[in-house]
This record gives sequence, C-alpha cells and structure tokens, in this order.
Amino acid sequence: MTEQQNSRVIEALIACMSRPTPNPPGEVAVVADWLEEWGVSFGARVERQTVEPGKDNVIITLDFGPGPCLVFNSHMDVNNPAGQVWASPPFEPRISEGKLYGVGACDAKGSLVSMMAALEQVAANPEGVSGKLVLTAVMGEEAGGIGSLHLVQKGIQADGAVVGEPTGLEVASAHKGTYMRRLRFRGRAAHSGRPELGINAIVHASRFILEYEKLNERLSLDPHPLLGAASAAVTIISGGTRQNTIPGAAEMIIDRRLIPGETHAKADDELEAIMAELKRNVPELSLDPIEQVVGTIPSETPSTARIVDTALEAVSHVTGKEQSPQGFRAGCDMSKLVTIANIPTVIIGPGSLDQAHAPDEFVEIAQVEQAVRIYERIARQFLGR
Repeated sequence: MTEQQNSRVIEALIACMSRPTPNPPGEVAVVADWLEEWGVSFGARVERQTVEPGKDNVIITLDFGPGPCLVFNSHMDVNNPAGQVWASPPFEPRISEGKLYGVGACDAKGSLVSMMAALEQVAANPEGVSGKLVLTAVMGEEAGGIGSLHLVQKGIQADGAVVGEPTGLEVASAHKGTYMRRLRFRGRAAHSGRPELGINAIVHASRFILEYEKLNERLSLDPHPLLGAASAAVTIISGGTRQNTIPGAAEMIIDRRLIPGETHAKADDELEAIMAELKRNVPELSLDPIEQVVGTIPSETPSTARIVDTALEAVSHVTGKEQSPQGFRAGCDMSKLVTIANIPTVIIGPGSLDQAHAPDEFVEIAQVEQAVRIYERIARQFLGR
C-alpha cells in the first residue's frame, strides 16, 4: 500500500467509528448505508438482508467468474460503553502516538474497514483472480451472533472464510464458545431483626458460587492445545432490597466458556448436577427457571485446511514473522460459519482482545494498514488462477 492508501484506510476507519452502532440497542443502519455506498463506488454488487427493523446484514460481492468463493466476515455493531469512564468521548475517534482510540477501533471496525479496503484494491486490479470475493458485514454479533446466524440460515456457501476480530494479526483456527445463563434464587423476605422468619436468597446464591468455582478448578485440568482450559465464572450478581431486610431474591449471570469438543448439553448437565447437590444439602433452596443469555458453539478448523495455509502464508509475508495457528479465547461468528455452514474458517484482525469492551479501546494504526495487505493477499492467493 502507498502512503496515500494508508491514509485513506485510516480516514475510512475514523468515518466508520464516528457512526455510532452500540449494542444494545444494536441499530447499524448508519454504517450499513455507508458501506453500501462504498461498495457501489468500486463496482461491487451490494445486497441487504433485514434481520430486524433497522438492523440489516450487508453483503458485498465481487464476482470474477468461475472459481472458488472466499468470504470475509466482520460485524458492524460494537460494545456499548455506557457506564465506562473514558479519557475522551468514546464515539469521537482520536489519534495519539500511533494508536486510534474509540469504540469499535479493534472490535471490530478495524477489521471491517480493512476488509473493505482490501476488496476495493482487488476490484481495482483483478488480474489473476477468479471466483467470488464476498464481504458479509453483519449486525448483532455482540448479541450472540444473530446476524451471522441469519446469514447461514439463508444458505451462504463458500470454500473458505476469514472472520475479522482482534487477534493482533495472528491466525486463529479455533475459538471458545459461550454458555451464559441467568439464575434467580428465591428465598423469603423478613425483617433482619427476625432472620429466622426469612430465607436468605443471597446465602443460597453464595453456596452456588462456591460450587461453581470448584467446577472451574476441575475444568482447568484439561486444557485445549490452542485455547487453554474451559472456564466457569459468575460475572454479575445482585440481591436484596433494603439494609434491614433479609433478601428474598438474588440473581446472577454465569459465564461458561466452552472449548471444541464441549457442548451446551454438557454445560447443562454440569449445572443440573450442582443444583441437585445443593438442593439435597439445602432443601429450602428455590430457583426460578434458568434463562439463556447468550449461547455460541466453540469451533475449530483443521490445520490442513487450505484457508489456514493461505492465511498463515499471507500473515508471514506481510509481517515478516513466521506463523502457526493460534486460539481465539472468546466467542465469535466463526462458530456459525463452521458448525452450520461447514465453511473452513480462520480469525484474523488488527488489535488485541485485551482492548475489546474496555475503556479507551484502541487499535494500532500500523496493524490496520498491515491488515489491509493481509486480507488482500489472502484473497489473491485463495482466488488465484
């Protein structure tokens, strides 16, 4: 890329980040419209898939005739920064010391814009390319991947895919799944001066937390070679109404991260076993029906898949560093592409997962510029005649 092209991709990323798409509420029309206009400007075919009102997927296709199909996938919605303390307004991008700060910088508008810039460069010089290059810009990734779920349910097919998420430009060929549930413990409220008349729901919730931590310790003993161990944690808890009242209710969210080979059914069984044991020891324990918050499936692409080899070569070529497949320790839309659409997929993107969902989120400008070259090289190699 020339200095002018580098400058243009950063300008485009700033423009994208300046169009707020926090989830919740997850409305993405301001970015979807902008992407559609950009795609049309370099001759791509642009389609819209309405998933929910005001929340479309945008499918941008370059068709170079017979040949394989490669999909780029990233998301338009971003984390909602409400409640976080930022050094500057989160939806007003700023550059400092080679970094671009703002919501979506790394998760995942840095990937999304880099993919669009790569498409534009392939369109400008399609020599030696055959097949289809498709960018799927989806809504709802931050709400469990509902945009990509809609995409695969509509029958998308491809020979390989790259999901844009912050990996520090490393190639991830496996990722964790998510199993998040809301638990509501019921007790009986009473004046705290007469605690024997009540049933303390917070005490019951606390007993559960101790048992759930024991599950996490057991999971830590069997790590995945790329992802490390599965995990189980309580991430939110609330309960009680007044300082002088025995709490009649306590609510929490549990976050169980799954590694390839694990299923939601396994996590269900673990949870049921813990609750059964607690009820044997605490007969008065009461729990409302368990509610699903988020559920995504872990997935893995074999290291022998062509998209893995192509991606490793491209990243090595652009960064000058030898690569090997890594693991992505969060959930992402790779799960839908692999487990439902059967598309061999890798995850690559600028930025670090450490900055995702954090105050003062940033991406290194140099990584965004490299990402464009990586995505373009993957496209040219995978679709090369």
